[in-house]
Amino acid sequence: MTMRTRALLATLMLLAGCATDPSIEVKHRVPHGSTIAVVMFQDCGIANQADCAGSGATASSIFVRVISQKPGLHAVPLPRPVGANAQLTDNAAVAYAQAKGYRYVINGEVQDYYRSGLVGLHSDRAGISVRVLSVKDGQAIASYAYQEKSTTHLATPDDMLEDMAKRVAASIFAEPKKQHQGEFLLYKGNGGG
Repeated sequence: MTMRTRALLATLMLLAGCATDPSIEVKHRVPHGSTIAVVMFQDCGIANQADCAGSGATASSIFVRVISQKPGLHAVPLPRPVGANAQLTDNAAVAYAQAKGYRYVINGEVQDYYRSGLVGLHSDRAGISVRVLSVKDGQAIASYAYQEKSTTHLATPDDMLEDMAKRVAASIFAEPKKQHQGEFLLYKGNGGG
């Protein structure tokens, strides 16, 4: 096996490994034109970490903005019906969204949210766990959990959460089937006939 063949195989294996995100599990996709309610997420509960206060509202606002930027999807923020640090079960989130008239709801928790500042000794971090729930039957149609740490000190927790929201939005959305449009070439034969 030549060096070039080995390099091509290694690249192929690397690309194949990057093709899926094991932290996203999608059972069903949200149809084109859907509105998704996003209940403000639970704040992270890390003791003595001041950045956790308000992290749920920040993260869910980012998710609403990112999902709404996806053509064919619309996201609506819902105020958290319990305290920012209190757990909201998926069943309670489904009942809450159903009472508001939504077909889909996202419920989640911020697992970590840390800003180191400009000259920090520690890296910025963000972690999240979210579920996309069908209001019809209460089932999770998608779930996502991810923890990220900035190794370059250039990405803020909000930047990391935006990337996570983009992954979720891209994974849960069912692209509409495109109707064939274009010019057709008609064969008229040789004219004799």
